[in-house]
Amino acid sequence: MSKYVVFGLLIVVGTSFLFSCATTHETAKPENDPIRVGVTPNYPPMIFKADGKLSGAEVDLAQLLGEALRRPVRFIELEWGDQIPALLAGKTDIIMSGMSITDARQVRINFAEPYMRAGLATAMRAEDASYYDSKKKIQEAVVTIGAMVNTTGDAFVQRNFPDAIRISFRTMNEAVYALKNHRIDLFIHDAPAIAWLVSENEAELKAFWQLWNVENLGWGIRREDQGFLASVNSILSRWKNDGTLDKVLNQWVPYMKKMIQLFGFHDSKKFFEAGRTTLIREKLEHEGKK
Repeated sequence: MSKYVVFGLLIVVGTSFLFSCATTHETAKPENDPIRVGVTPNYPPMIFKADGKLSGAEVDLAQLLGEALRRPVRFIELEWGDQIPALLAGKTDIIMSGMSITDARQVRINFAEPYMRAGLATAMRAEDASYYDSKKKIQEAVVTIGAMVNTTGDAFVQRNFPDAIRISFRTMNEAVYALKNHRIDLFIHDAPAIAWLVSENEAELKAFWQLWNVENLGWGIRREDQGFLASVNSILSRWKNDGTLDKVLNQWVPYMKKMIQLFGFHDSKKFFEAGRTTLIREKLEHEGKK
């Protein structure tokens, strides 16, 4: 082979390699380029509004993420159903709004490593607590069940309570009002939110704490933003090891330690690692079914 041909091939291969690297890793963002964080502030204690200002665990974590990346943070409020379309359209850079990691969502977007494990719990009127003190009683009852629209709780109720009357709500305040006023009998939603609303209405509402499922919460990122995803995962890993994540979650989700024990763990690091392992196993099982 001619040395000129070899030289030409080297140029082509080298150029291809450089192009591949450029498309695999995100171009470094300027420090003044804000991280646009998509939020739906209807999910206390994860993300909500207090006195007109955004508050909750996701707000604190987003601010810490901005500090770690040396970039300002801009929160963009969206309807829940608009979160993924806005991310895909480039209107936001990351979804930080208590989103559960599901197979259906992973078809469209990537998720950073899970930062919290949760599940679906049940709220009810205090006067009815004795009627709904087991999963069997709840499943056999003729009831009206509320859930938040377009959430995993909404999908769960549709699949598992086909004979129940189902009412979907856009805000938790609407759901709590309906529960107190006998428009619904039960409200199924993420455990952190159920804990929050019961603590805010402890004289009137009670919870059934056996979880209906186990879910990993994560932050949604566009598939092509591999560099950003790697940076976020690196920061998350550091937070899990140095206690930063524990500190934020324990502040906003006071029952976190109890929930960790409920899953059979006594150490938060093992708890988070188990969440990651569960996610990987579920992904492999899903791939095997294709």
